[in-house]
Amino acid sequence: GGSGGGGGGSSFREGEKVEARYRGKARFYPGKIRRVNRDDTYDVDYDDGEKEMGVKAELIKSLESSGGGGGGGGGSSFREGEKIEARYRGGARFFPGKISRENRDGTYDINYDDGEREMGIGAELIKSLESGGGGGGGGADDLREGDKVEARYRGGARFFPGKIGFKNRDGTFDIDYDDGEKETGVKEEYIKAREGADSGGGGSSGGLREGDKVEARYRGKARYYPGRIRSDNRDGTYDIDYDDGEKEREV
Repeated sequence: GGSGGGGGGSSFREGEKVEARYRGKARFYPGKIRRVNRDDTYDVDYDDGEKEMGVKAELIKSLESSGGGGGGGGGSSFREGEKIEARYRGGARFFPGKISRENRDGTYDINYDDGEREMGIGAELIKSLESGGGGGGGGADDLREGDKVEARYRGGARFFPGKIGFKNRDGTFDIDYDDGEKETGVKEEYIKAREGADSGGGGSSGGLREGDKVEARYRGKARYYPGRIRSDNRDGTYDIDYDDGEKEREV
């Protein structure tokens, strides 16, 4: 029984380029059909030199009949030398590096750009920096390397000024903060543009600009002191240079 739905693409030919789940694992590996067996299984010669016999059709995807199958795990296989980002030791942050070796169990060894090395990394912890092109992510396209921004350092509530140091293929950004700190893999929702950012409707603070002469209550005291706006922090606070030489941030 069971021949009914779902059978499209379940027959392959000798020599056909395919991907198959080696030993039934979750990951697909590229290879070719070496032989079609009478019991509807296939012998596969993998590109890495491995061979497997009696592979069921449901574990195989054709690489030749393009146009059908998208959805599956595009980008889940990486090659030696490929530029990637990976979550070092399984942490939340991604760090740039290269694939140094593809292991037979579906994991990868990585040489990080900072000199660290890590072995046996699962594909779910890795993102390619080479296979871009997907991205319908909209707003990230508005931010470019060198743009002046403010970002929530380490995901905190406060925004700090800096510049986009690098735009990553996964839609995150590396930021060089004005105070000398650096942060990689910052999500777009944690970043605000400082230049040309006139979309924000909210601003009770919108009337003040850098260079404006103001009076402010130094350290929150009752008295107002004259000075100038040195920086608009875009979060509703300002850095002020007072006429008497004092400076205050985030007023």
